[in-house]
Order: sequence, then structure tokens, then C-alpha cells
Amino acid sequence: MKIWVVSMECAGIIEAGGVKNVTYSLCKEFSLLKHDVTLFIPVYKTNEWKLITDFQNNVFENHEIFHCGKNEMVSYSTGKFADGNFKVVFINHPVFGEKEAVYTYTENESRLNPEHRKGKGHVDTLFSDALFAKSVIEYGSLNPAQLPEIIHCQDASTALVPAFSKFLPCHDLYNKTKSIVTIHNAGPAYHHNYSSMGEAFWYTGLPEKLLTDSLNDFRIEPFLIAHNSGACLTTVSENYAKELSDPFYNNETEGLATVFFTKGIKIKGITNGIDVERYNPVNTKESLLPYAYDPKTGDLEGKFNCRRDFVLKLNDPDYIIPDTTKYGKIDYSSEEKQIYIAYHGRITHQKGLNVLLDSIPAILSNYNEVRFIIMGQGDSELENEIIKLTTSYSGKICFINGYERSAARLTTAVCDFIVLPSFFEPCGLEDFIAQIFGTVPVAHKTGGLNKIINEKNGFLYSNNTHEELIAKLSEVISIKKHNPKMISRIIKEGARYTEKKYLWRSVIKNNYLPFFKEILKNN
Repeated sequence: MKIWVVSMECAGIIEAGGVKNVTYSLCKEFSLLKHDVTLFIPVYKTNEWKLITDFQNNVFENHEIFHCGKNEMVSYSTGKFADGNFKVVFINHPVFGEKEAVYTYTENESRLNPEHRKGKGHVDTLFSDALFAKSVIEYGSLNPAQLPEIIHCQDASTALVPAFSKFLPCHDLYNKTKSIVTIHNAGPAYHHNYSSMGEAFWYTGLPEKLLTDSLNDFRIEPFLIAHNSGACLTTVSENYAKELSDPFYNNETEGLATVFFTKGIKIKGITNGIDVERYNPVNTKESLLPYAYDPKTGDLEGKFNCRRDFVLKLNDPDYIIPDTTKYGKIDYSSEEKQIYIAYHGRITHQKGLNVLLDSIPAILSNYNEVRFIIMGQGDSELENEIIKLTTSYSGKICFINGYERSAARLTTAVCDFIVLPSFFEPCGLEDFIAQIFGTVPVAHKTGGLNKIINEKNGFLYSNNTHEELIAKLSEVISIKKHNPKMISRIIKEGARYTEKKYLWRSVIKNNYLPFFKEILKNN
């Protein structure tokens, strides 16, 4: 098959959230299975180029695309992604090239322009989404030999691609092309929706009936535009697909679940895989960890060596982690049987940070041996609350505010448990990474986190309140202290089960390929 994968981010090129890993793995695994894969991605100020070979700059230069009342000049560059051997088409335009991050403003951008607040979405997101989608479809008119059978779009930021394949002047080129839009997150602020018909028409120029049919209350939804343009909707786990079709789940989707339900829109759930080799702690070159170890066999000596070195470095004021700021320290002891709990991810309400922050004081007051390492960035109010905790509980919490790949992996790898208190979680990647690293996930039973099997490869709790989380963390701490063999068994099972069931290659062969073939057959 000829497959186009359309995404705003990809691991190894430009990274923001979990979409980067899915994009990379889809492209790589389909390519390794001998399918003809092309990734479409914008050129941001901070793109990485070291993994790109055969780069050709401005293969198609200054192509005019009519957008928001005038002609925008877009250029296309091409290359190959060396680690995966798939083609890449880079879309060049100042609206992307002036940005330092994919979806939100950086601290540096905030300093340069106070109106561009760190962590907040770009003010021109709707403009750039539509321009990117048009640019992808226009590429087919410039290079018709590469027209795809499947266009696979990642999340709301690319969900307009199927509509433009039907309504741009070059739409006849795509008569035999089938489109898929994968919903990575349908939570508040992730819809990239339009606040009115006028706004939707200005940015898209799409037919009024299509926009009217895509209403969710007064908002026009890109996911609905995609569906009403003939695209298939998928999401990143079976359980999240069920939640998106459940009207009682409406409070976490701004009414979108109710629309899916009332209109009978089917959403196929395919649980994301994991590229185990990119994290395998046996291979320090890939894992980026300083010491090797093997959770599948129970050999954790390297894990504890990683812990010792990392914690001692965190306590060193001269130790700098790029793009981050450290707060607090850890009173480390190799003699005392300390218990380490990690959180790594976005610092947002969706991820349940308020639940975690309300739980930490009780845990640290009751268990002197417990330490927390928290890493992430996001909501400034939540970040400030974490900073206050590092002062109130000096020696027991370290907060790494920001993101750096090696430190992120160490944060998860050196701990005994990782806590995942998300209010909703489409798939969940951190539980996979933790299990590969021999770190036991403790998670709210929601969405994709339901793939954790309670007391077999992790722990689940049902009601996402700080009382419930305190009780569950108290339980796992007690098990760690009094029944360490149970924790050892869970560590081994977690590492083995993740590799056996969720390798990306298996997910592609067993789920995506049959689905793509079925779509093309029906088409």
C-alpha cells in the first residue's frame, strides 16, 4: 500500500506529546513491512535533522495556496528518515518556522512577547491547522505519482485533511484514497474546534452544509468534519473508543461523546503499541540509562545504581539538566529501604495533578521512607503548588520542571512506582515505559489505562479522589515493605507482558493492516 501519515510531530524530528511516538512507530513499522510510507510534517524552528538523509530543500518552491482571503506561499522539502527508512515531506511556511514548539509557547517565546504565555496554545492555531491540511492535499497535484491509497491523520490538528481531499480543486486526484483520522485526545482544549460558523468558514472555506452537519452545540468540530467527509475515525485504545461513544462521558469531551452517540458514529479502538527496543534497559545505548539491567529476569541491580547516581546528581547544585529547572532535593540513603514514587507527564488537570498534590502530604507524613520525583511542565498554578511542596517536605521531593529525554527516562526508571492519576487517558504511554523499566504503575482505572491488569502487572483504583489515591498508595507501599516477592513478580510480569502483547509490529500486523485492507475493500 501507499500510505501517507500526516502529523504535527514525530519522534526524532519535532516532539511534543505521545503523538510523536505513534507517528514514528506507524511510519517505521509499515515501512519495514514493505509498504510505501510518506510522513508529512511542518518545519518548525526547532526541528531536528540528524536522522534525515537524502535531504532536498525546496523541491517544490513557493507554491500558492489560497487561504484566509489571500495566496500563501508554501514550499516542500523532502528526505528520508534513516531510522525506519520512510520518506518525509517537510512543509515550509513562516507560521510554522517561527515557532519553537509544536502546540504551545515556550518560556523563551513568552519572554520575547508577554502575550505568548508559556504553556498556552498558539494564537494562530486554527490558521496553521488549515494551512497545513491544505498543503498536504496540494502536494498530490505537484507529485501525482505518489498519490496514496490511505491517508492516516493524527489528531484534531490534522483532521481537516479528509475534507480538503474532497473539496479543494485537486480533489479528483483522491477519488480512490481513503482517509483515517485517529483521535489521540478528545478532552477539553484538544478539539481545535471553531467557535462559530463564520470562523469555521473563514479558516476552511468548506461548504456550509458540511460545517452545519459538524456542529457540537454552537462549535464546529474538526473530528466531525472529517467523519462527514467520509473519513473513518479511530482512537488509541479499545476502552477509549467505548468512552467516546458513551454520552455519560460527555463531561470530559465537551459534548463530543454525546454527538458521536446520537449520530451513531462508529469509532474503532486500536490500542497503541510500544517500540520496546527504544527503551530496553538491557541496552544502555537505546535506553539512555547509565547502567543495564533486565526486569524480565528480576535483575534490578543496574536500576538501583541508576537511582543512586541520578538522585545524587539531583542534589548537586552544579548539575544542570538542559531545558529544565530543578526544585527541592532528595535525602538519599543506600542503607535505608527507601521507596521512590515517580510522576512524569504534563502538569495539567487532565493528568490528575490536583489529586496527586492533595495526596502527597498524607503519604509523606505517614511514611518517612517515601520519596517523590516529579518531572513535567504545563499549568503554572499546578507547577507552583509542586514547588511549594518541595519546600514544605524538604529532602523528600524533587521537581524537574521541563523536559529532557534522558532525565525523563531516568525519572521513571529509578523509581519503584509511577503514579498515573489521569481523569481520562486515551491510551497511556507512561505505563508501558514504566513496565519496560521495571517500575510498577499505580493508575486510575480509566480509558487506555484499563490495559493494566490489577495486581498482575500494576495496580488500579476506581474513584479518582485524593482519598482513594492515598489509600491505594498506602496499600502498595505496605506490599513493597511486607511482601516484596509480590512486587518482584509484578515487575517481571509487567516487562514480559508489555513486550509480548504490545510490540508495535504485532499491533500493525494484527490490527492496523486488517483494518486498512477492510477499508480499501469496502471503498
